[in-house]
Amino acid sequence: MKKVLTLLLVMLMFNTGYAHRHHIRRHNIVNKVLSEVLKDKDFKPATFGFLAIDANTGQVISSFQPDKALRPASNQKLITTATVLQLYGPDYRFETRLEYTGRIDTLTHILHGNIIIKGGGDPTLGSKYFDKTKNQQFIRQWVLAVKGLHIDSVSGAVIADAGLFSRDIVPVSWSWTNMGNYYGAGACGLSIDDDEYTIYFNTDSIVGDTAQIVRVVPDIPHLVLNNGVVGDTVSGDKSNILGAPYCNMRYLRGMIPLNKTNFRVKGSLPDPAYFAAYTVEKALQQNGVRFKEKPTTARLLHLAGKQAAEDSLTFITATFSPPLSEIIKQTNKHSINLFAEHFLDMCGLKLIDRAQTASDARAVMKFWQGRGMDIQGMALTDGSGLSQYNAVTPRQMVFLLNYMRKYSPYFNVFYNSLPVAGQQENTLEGMFAGTPAIGNLRAKSGTIDRVKAYSGYVRSRSGREIIFSMIVNNFSCNSREARAQLEKLMLALTELKK
Repeated sequence: MKKVLTLLLVMLMFNTGYAHRHHIRRHNIVNKVLSEVLKDKDFKPATFGFLAIDANTGQVISSFQPDKALRPASNQKLITTATVLQLYGPDYRFETRLEYTGRIDTLTHILHGNIIIKGGGDPTLGSKYFDKTKNQQFIRQWVLAVKGLHIDSVSGAVIADAGLFSRDIVPVSWSWTNMGNYYGAGACGLSIDDDEYTIYFNTDSIVGDTAQIVRVVPDIPHLVLNNGVVGDTVSGDKSNILGAPYCNMRYLRGMIPLNKTNFRVKGSLPDPAYFAAYTVEKALQQNGVRFKEKPTTARLLHLAGKQAAEDSLTFITATFSPPLSEIIKQTNKHSINLFAEHFLDMCGLKLIDRAQTASDARAVMKFWQGRGMDIQGMALTDGSGLSQYNAVTPRQMVFLLNYMRKYSPYFNVFYNSLPVAGQQENTLEGMFAGTPAIGNLRAKSGTIDRVKAYSGYVRSRSGREIIFSMIVNNFSCNSREARAQLEKLMLALTELKK
């Protein structure tokens, strides 16, 4: 009984912050820098949480409010990518199927039916992030497959079926200022071309003049742009594309720099499945296949009270994504919201046989609770971290990273997906120049309005393997200055001599 009471007392002291006070008295370099960060005037109004442990012993190296539930921004992608990797394994590939209904008349070469694009939740169909998917290579494959059936005309239409996922493709917790921009593309059962398009603007030298829309690439059918973007003395893109899913009206607001030609602003497709149907039909028309009906989607047919497809489907061809390991690497390296949202829905399909954001997020929380994570204070409302309603503690992030290192058979895949200090084209680019962190520190960053976060792994000067997480909300400086404070703290971890 005495031993049990002693154990409970130790656990109580750890959970109430005793561990932090104990370690801060050791005056290691990490705690010294931590004290400096906490004294920074711009962090005075902020809420800050930090935890660093020895990966081998579990010893707390340094901590400050590790149980504060904070908005993690894109640090949340660590949770999503770790979960989907555990559930599906690194070799899983998404499949998109091309099928048809009805029958082919071999004499007249008429398909008496429809061509169906069956979405399999692949976020990489036509994606620019992979050599094998970019430039719509799958379209050429599909055209050849249809022509190989000697089809010259179709009595029906190209119908895109995105029904694998919920029709609510954007999480309800996302803000109006996010969802129309390229990074506000949600999970669609049939995504295409990273679900984005580009608007090209020209501006003159007069502040306040409306920017001229030169062109939209690719051509989006039925898209209407209400243009309120003006030229101003800004250094970069300060514009927003406002618009809800399935709505073809887009409101363009904000500012872009003066004296620009072909200045690019990227938006999210209003209806990715419809655009897929439109794109495939256009390519087939260009290759001599005629259609009686216009391209559509299973959702639109359902709204019109029509049946999307007959029960009998005949396989034409299929396109497979790169392996999950490669998609996860791109997700964490480039912090791709679209991929993370698809992963969350895939987790839902595996865990609860449902792909709906809110339910999927709850299922992911229970998944980690079942593996020993204390989820008190955790709130997941999307897969990417774009929502302002997410909440995660540094201790939960460290638990996740530690679990993957100790127990996951796919740890190397997960570890190698994280951005590396000193490497180009990742979210750590430009940081840690000329320091021991180069090539050593691996971490996922997180950035949204008044949020900065880093969680990952690093080896100290003394050879200790360290797992860390730091999250700060509501600082009063700009994002770059907040990053500099957290960069100092990460550097201190690399310089630890004990």
